[in-house]
Amino acid sequence: MNADHMIDYVLGRLEDPDREHLEAVLHTDPEAAARVQRLSRTVYLLLDDGDPFPHPAGLAARTLAMVARSQNRPRSILDYVPVRVPFRWADLAVAATIFIASVLTLVPAVERSRERMNQAGCVFNLQQLGQSLAQYASLHPFYPYPPSQPSGAHAGTFVALLHDAGMLRDLSVLDCPNNGRCPERATDLPSFEQLEHIRRTDPAKYQKMLCWDYAYNVGYHHQSGRPGPLESRPPMAVPVVADQPHHVNYAHILEGNSPNHNGRGQNVLFSDGSIRFHRSRRISPHDADLYLNNRRELQPGLDEGDSVLLPSYSPFGGLRAR
Repeated sequence: MNADHMIDYVLGRLEDPDREHLEAVLHTDPEAAARVQRLSRTVYLLLDDGDPFPHPAGLAARTLAMVARSQNRPRSILDYVPVRVPFRWADLAVAATIFIASVLTLVPAVERSRERMNQAGCVFNLQQLGQSLAQYASLHPFYPYPPSQPSGAHAGTFVALLHDAGMLRDLSVLDCPNNGRCPERATDLPSFEQLEHIRRTDPAKYQKMLCWDYAYNVGYHHQSGRPGPLESRPPMAVPVVADQPHHVNYAHILEGNSPNHNGRGQNVLFSDGSIRFHRSRRISPHDADLYLNNRRELQPGLDEGDSVLLPSYSPFGGLRAR
């Protein structure tokens, strides 16, 4: 016994063979009979308009008088308006409920779709950066790094080094679509030397020019004990660029994931060209934090397996985490 047969039976629309079979089932199955009885009460409540109102006195006489008057005057558009709307308030309430439920379901779906598109746009940007970095690494023993240390240069200047090498033309790839736009970001980047001159003479302008949404690997302490760049062919796939961390004035890295994707995680570009979305800052058992070294400092990694990616205005040499 399916639901369609039950509904047709309650409404009196079931054909004789099916109706007789259903009635035989109801005589032998108390549970089915109870279901049909509940369905009958429900249908009755839907069809019940309530108690009828008593007709007011003299209604017939007034109706005849109104008809006589209407025959003696020209018709207006109001004569074609129905006296009673063709639906009940209960019908309107049901329709409104369905509409509201649809809107409440659709809005989050649209928002999730927009976020996925923005995340895909971020991945595309990192792919473009990855191609530029791979070209640079194929011609140099190290990834972009200031020519001298300590120079005071900041992590974001890796872009100028790529630009000087002719391997990065479109600066828009430094903007994560899910993080809004930086209105004062540079559209035409000067050379690394020119950028260093601006850093010394006009720090405010310099900071605005380095308004990137991505963090860069600032290298690690080599066997000499001095910090140095990431080798262009590391023995393992290590993070090179990622969504920037949540920070205070570039000097204090806050807990949690990158704000670029509303704290849900960060896209990470690795040295082998792969891009993965990490839902935490832990990259491997030997690299507990993508944005701090293994001593919880804003400094280069302690070794080649300790990757530290700092936002654009953080020095390559790093700062002490507070």
